[in-house]
Amino acid sequence: RSGLCWLDGMDIKSLREPSRSSSYHRTSVKLSTIMMLSTSARHSRFAATTTIMVASFSNAAAFSTATSRLTSILNDPSLITCDSPPSQTFDVIDPGASAAQFKDGTALIAHVRRMGRDDAKDAINRAHIALPDWRDKTTAAYRSGILTKWSSLIKESAEDIAKIMTLESGKPLAESRGEVGYGTSFLDYYAAEAIRPNNSGGGFISPSPFATPDGAPRGKMMAINEAVGVCGLITPWNFPIAMITRKVGPALAAGCACVLKPSELTPLTAIALETLAKRAGVPEGVFELVTADRELTREVGDEMCVNSIIKKISFTGSTPVGK
Repeated sequence: RSGLCWLDGMDIKSLREPSRSSSYHRTSVKLSTIMMLSTSARHSRFAATTTIMVASFSNAAAFSTATSRLTSILNDPSLITCDSPPSQTFDVIDPGASAAQFKDGTALIAHVRRMGRDDAKDAINRAHIALPDWRDKTTAAYRSGILTKWSSLIKESAEDIAKIMTLESGKPLAESRGEVGYGTSFLDYYAAEAIRPNNSGGGFISPSPFATPDGAPRGKMMAINEAVGVCGLITPWNFPIAMITRKVGPALAAGCACVLKPSELTPLTAIALETLAKRAGVPEGVFELVTADRELTREVGDEMCVNSIIKKISFTGSTPVGK
């Protein structure tokens, strides 16, 4: 199809890079971001932002089994593969596959763990358990260092991540490479923000707006920024890295823990990011990943909305997905 990147057989040399004028297989959706349950802190953008977690599996790749079509072109297949396949899975399909590939089954690039409400509830509970140590027993400099390390690992695996993103989203390989740089820029930014005096644990002092009889300020006001707690994050398919790092970065910097539900169309990029987050030193339970197919997405999202442990929700997606 015009404007798509795909693999011919298993040879990465055939990964095509269309011109800028090419069209995409999946139509772009109008994005809107809904931030709920934010605190009143002045710098709550990330001192009380999203939350993040790392799946508590021994290997992040326990989420998926990739086909040889995908693993054969990766330098590090362990980013997304596991030894024992999950019991319940859903398929991830290359949207740029040819009609012949759909017919012979090679359009399939991976089987990903199919998770529902109970899995989401378990992930939220694990994040809740991990939160106190991450929030109260780490310094801003320590969290900043982990974000910097995570960003570095993503950059080192940039080519693998770009190939994964292109195969599951259909965007040109050149754009996938560009998004890796765009996505890591958020981690770099919030790694620097983490150590500022107005970050989580810091705050500000200002004169009172109320006056004494002689016109002087009636004392001072002090605001302390604190991590909000466990957050639920839901991201779309068209920016598989950037929408995750844009939410996860400030959350980790603030000392939050969170549960991420990526799009069912592009879960492999999220799995690769979660794997690298673990390698960077993000503790178990601090960044939880829930992969659900379209059928179970509604109940996973509902659990994030009604579970009292979740203190903030960040959602980016189309109106139909929001509903």
